Amino acid sequence: MDQTEENKWKMPWYDWLVFVVPTLLIVGLGVESALGPKDVEYHDFRAVAHWFDPVFFQYNLIMALLAVLVVPSLALTYIQTMTNRKERQLQREVPVARRGEIRRRMGRRASFSTYRGSVWLTTIIVLLGICILLLFKPVSSADGGVDFSLGANMLTMGPFAELFEKNPEAYYSHLVRNLTAFQYGFLGAYIYFIGSVARAYFTLDLTSHTFVDGAIRMIVASILALVLSFVFHFTFPEDSKPAATRVAVSAHDTAQPPSATEASSATEAPSANKDSGDSSDETGTTIPASLSLLPVLSFFFGFYPKRAALAIERVALKVMRNIPGDNYRALPLSMLAGMSYAHELRLEREGYDNIENLCNADAVDLAVRTCFTYNQLKQWIDQAWLAAHLREDYPDFVRHTGITSSDELWHFLSTCESAQINGVEELVAGLSIDPASIPSWKVKLTALKILLNIYAAPPGDSISDTKEHRPD
Repeated sequence: MDQTEENKWKMPWYDWLVFVVPTLLIVGLGVESALGPKDVEYHDFRAVAHWFDPVFFQYNLIMALLAVLVVPSLALTYIQTMTNRKERQLQREVPVARRGEIRRRMGRRASFSTYRGSVWLTTIIVLLGICILLLFKPVSSADGGVDFSLGANMLTMGPFAELFEKNPEAYYSHLVRNLTAFQYGFLGAYIYFIGSVARAYFTLDLTSHTFVDGAIRMIVASILALVLSFVFHFTFPEDSKPAATRVAVSAHDTAQPPSATEASSATEAPSANKDSGDSSDETGTTIPASLSLLPVLSFFFGFYPKRAALAIERVALKVMRNIPGDNYRALPLSMLAGMSYAHELRLEREGYDNIENLCNADAVDLAVRTCFTYNQLKQWIDQAWLAAHLREDYPDFVRHTGITSSDELWHFLSTCESAQINGVEELVAGLSIDPASIPSWKVKLTALKILLNIYAAPPGDSISDTKEHRPD
């Protein structure tokens, strides 16, 4: 067993605390639920153990423990098993001259210390969110739950905090809806996080950035879903009217003696409501049907926050492109062949959010840091180099010539030169362009030929492999 393998299995004792601390907290609540006295009034977290039926509460504790421990468990398992596979894969793909660099970089990543801060952060965020989702029971009075009759913070209530003393029933109704949005926003982000971690695990791409990104997503999605709940009140003004307010109105109306017709209608009303399937109870309290949309919207808001933000950004960019001006516009990664939405997001996480940035990337460095193979990254970087020089003409050039990357263009021009053929003239003839633009195309392709000769790599290597030798 070499030094790298020994480092994988040698973990300081404090790294194991990420497993021990959540387990002790949850097991302690389980023991309190099973053995603790029920008549004692607690003023700390032990009170949570007596808010639910013991069996139901302990079942929730098991789910909470699994949801929390999946974070450090996946990180540790990935370090022990998957990093070796990734190193062997890269050793087969990269040029021989750079294989020593692979072992050196992978050795630094094959240690739990690299993931320590991000795993702790994500574990704490998941623990806090799962407690709100499964363990905390909001009630309107001190009766076995979080006593919100004492008030709530401005984050959950906003302007509805003024209802605290004026209308306690409406205050509690708004509070429950806001907490529902917050919880389901967190749940959507957590489910997405588990899916992204599983995908990164099997594609050999589980880095500390994956956990940090998941933690930030859960925080942002929960808060944005909470803000959405305030908009929900304005979107459905009638349905969002608190049920307790409707009950108060009906109680006010019944304070006056009803007529014979009203009394007859009141007698027949319960049976009519029962037959119609309306969700009403004996007091006349109703739950609006549109309220069921709130958890669904909050869940998907937490599951797709980046996709929605990216769509908004792209719409804004399209609008801004129609504004006259000489502003420089970056080329999107979607121009490259084989570039999917998931690939764009992954490269953006590493700082390469457009073609101009990607064409200056190092394929070996990105292969170590991401799930993509060295050959795939080398092809994208070569494509980005050619697209960055041709810009908006790149799609037409690829369509008419079939040449997609700088490496392919270099080999084409080299072959033409060996056969004593003018490669630039051959390309211009195959473009089927307006005769007036032929001189400009000749200038572009001649300039590319000169640049490719400057950056030329030895046979078998690509332009992207010689970036460290390029002039600034």
